[in-house]
Amino acid sequence: MPIMRLRAEKKMRKHLIEQLKARKVLGSRLAQGGDKSAEELQSLNLGPQVFLFKNLFSGQVLYSQVPAYHQDQIDAQFKRPNWENRKPNRRNDLWRLMCVANFANYEYAVAAYKGLVQLREVRDIHQQKEAKALRKKNKEGNTWYAAQYRHTHSQEAVADLAHVIEEFELDQTTLLWENLWRKGQDEHWRADLVEHDVLPPFNQKHQTVLMDELRAHATEAFAQLREAEAQPSEPLDQPTPA
Repeated sequence: MPIMRLRAEKKMRKHLIEQLKARKVLGSRLAQGGDKSAEELQSLNLGPQVFLFKNLFSGQVLYSQVPAYHQDQIDAQFKRPNWENRKPNRRNDLWRLMCVANFANYEYAVAAYKGLVQLREVRDIHQQKEAKALRKKNKEGNTWYAAQYRHTHSQEAVADLAHVIEEFELDQTTLLWENLWRKGQDEHWRADLVEHDVLPPFNQKHQTVLMDELRAHATEAFAQLREAEAQPSEPLDQPTPA
């Protein structure tokens, strides 16, 4: 027998779908317009975070300062596409959240994002031959791939993230991974600077909801930290004279 849906259930389902669409539109608008400063992130009620999105078709990784992505970011981060590294499509069903980096403050988050983008530019433009020489090759001497998927893209993004954290000494960093095996071996990470955890299970259709919750949690945690630092420390009790 066909499942009969109540009118209230249909209205609730319609409301949820509209909310998901609204989150995507708002997130895309936030991601538009280039890099954001620490002040802009705070004014937009965003957390000190960097989001890493993995392309399910090509394996490429997109960096974002906000819990969303926009065509402007794709154009800025893939400046010299070629047949081995084509400019990826913006389709929502192709991008899955791979990692969320939570930093101790907004200055750390901005520095990490700029460092990741600059390393991508160096590899794709200024040291293209050197970068290709380090990649796994197939029999024809091209970067190894299966269908159109190249694992080296995500591996290089993870390596760049580890390098940025170590180079800038971004302590109190927490990385949330879709799967912990993506971070590679522990020896490549500074244990005194970064902690690793796993993202809660989520459906890709609803990843905007998860990212918004992570944003709200990071913003609240940073506000509580600043509030605690702003409170004056209590003076030590002076011993009473005998």
